[in-house]
Amino acid sequence: MEKKCEENKSETTMNVAGRLPELDEVDANNAVSHQQLSWAHGFMDNHKDGQMHFIKDCGVHLQKVTEEAVRCIAVVDHPYCFSTLAMVTLAFERAGIELQVDPYTVVIPYEPREEGDTEEAAGVEVA
Repeated sequence: MEKKCEENKSETTMNVAGRLPELDEVDANNAVSHQQLSWAHGFMDNHKDGQMHFIKDCGVHLQKVTEEAVRCIAVVDHPYCFSTLAMVTLAFERAGIELQVDPYTVVIPYEPREEGDTEEAAGVEVA
């Protein structure tokens, strides 16, 4: 019985690093661009150890751990979010900052927006 439980547990455990896609040349170049490296260094400068930042549009939640390390604590289970995490990983790596993923990252189930969930621009109603 114990062996079966261990097998089931390993089947449900997700290896986030193993799910990161290989970046194409355009995305890889973008990830190591001056702008992205500047963002990575800015993240480190603007956060204290333990502080977190959720990149809402990308579904990636980061936490500064030390001056040399950042941890991805959550990622939304969607290909776009995993691609973004792959780009962020490369940017931090190129900037000389360790990005920790497994075993810390929780995969958040993707919930698509319903049509009524879109935000409408505020403005004056004209009759």
